[in-house]
Amino acid sequence: MRRQRTAFLLIIAWSCGVAVSPASADTNWAFAADPGTRWASESEWTLQLLHEREELFAPLGGDSAQRSAAELRLDFQLRCNAVPCEGTRLILKPRLVADRHDRPAALPDPKPDWLAEGYVLHESGKSVRIGAGKRLMGWGPSLLYSPTNRLFPDNGAVTPRRDIPGKPMVFGSANFSSRGRVTALVADPRLDDVAGIDSDGGFSLARAEWNWVEGQLTTAGAVTGGGGGFRPYVGGYVQHGIGDAWTIGAEVAASRGYADGEADAAGLLQNRQRSRWDGVANLRYGATSGAEIGVELIYNGFALSDEEIRNPLLAAYPSAGRGPSRNRPLHPFVQSQYLLVQGTWPKLFGDRRWGLTTRFLQGLDRSSTSAFSELSFSPGDTSTLYLGVSHSRAGRELEMSQPVTRSIYFAVDAFF
Repeated sequence: MRRQRTAFLLIIAWSCGVAVSPASADTNWAFAADPGTRWASESEWTLQLLHEREELFAPLGGDSAQRSAAELRLDFQLRCNAVPCEGTRLILKPRLVADRHDRPAALPDPKPDWLAEGYVLHESGKSVRIGAGKRLMGWGPSLLYSPTNRLFPDNGAVTPRRDIPGKPMVFGSANFSSRGRVTALVADPRLDDVAGIDSDGGFSLARAEWNWVEGQLTTAGAVTGGGGGFRPYVGGYVQHGIGDAWTIGAEVAASRGYADGEADAAGLLQNRQRSRWDGVANLRYGATSGAEIGVELIYNGFALSDEEIRNPLLAAYPSAGRGPSRNRPLHPFVQSQYLLVQGTWPKLFGDRRWGLTTRFLQGLDRSSTSAFSELSFSPGDTSTLYLGVSHSRAGRELEMSQPVTRSIYFAVDAFF
């Protein structure tokens, strides 16, 4: 079905979506051209139409907000197969978007980027890769939030409103053993302005990853990074297969404060230079049909204080899975402890044309809940229909962190 099955796993709702945690965010391309020719190209067009209605919480008037959007997406790659440019690829993902919405200005709503990704990559043999441009990178075993990836904390998640664009960077990677690979990058984090946080400067990161396949696949990684508004941090992750269906994983990171505070501003709890950590631990079950169920515990040592949670300019910024947090120098979660349960069924009713995605996110230290379900149907190989509903609730002390209480959307993707 070309792209429908992967698109189903990636598309989520603004209010509470489903993320995929790939070891790499690279697209797998299949070139139709003869490898003996100098140039080979692959392209795919997608037209997405979406209409969404949201019910807002009482401090915003309790009214509804609507959004309608049309987005034309092109995924294009050009590869050189002969000297002097052999091993070089050009990846372009331009987007043309037209939308209308009446969301209140107090709610953060990042505008779509006209270029989701656009970079040049050169591979020297099978060991060294270097490149530059606007790129999206994800890693780790987490289901939604990646503690070690502050540049892309959503870990490659995509919403039906827009896909998460990459960020300008220079990057490179090389094998250091038969099982290990090291990656380094310098990027512009493109952070939004948030009161009390200094978001200037560039972001740097280094990551080493090892893979073992001895009966079961095991992956381990170590990460260090910081800059561009984020405090220097270190972290690591591990994922291990158990039998044919089960996988366990964990990911943690630690730093002295989450972001850099402005000298003349009141310090946020996240900004204070005190060692704190955040992390996830999960268990997944994968069926032979392609269905997957995951349970994850999330701990956030950078949780907002009671006073900060009552400030709508701070509490409404973190996404907690309700939308892309890519450009916000705040932790995506406001509470300290969560339980996440999610499932994907790409062959609902035993039919590959039907799919179901569900998610349930429960705050453990305070009462808050976000639930989401999406049903998809592909009438043919050239289109997919989506119907998504979500519901969020919270006690009065967390009211500001749940600005959207209910939402429903309908989307159509056409592939050509």
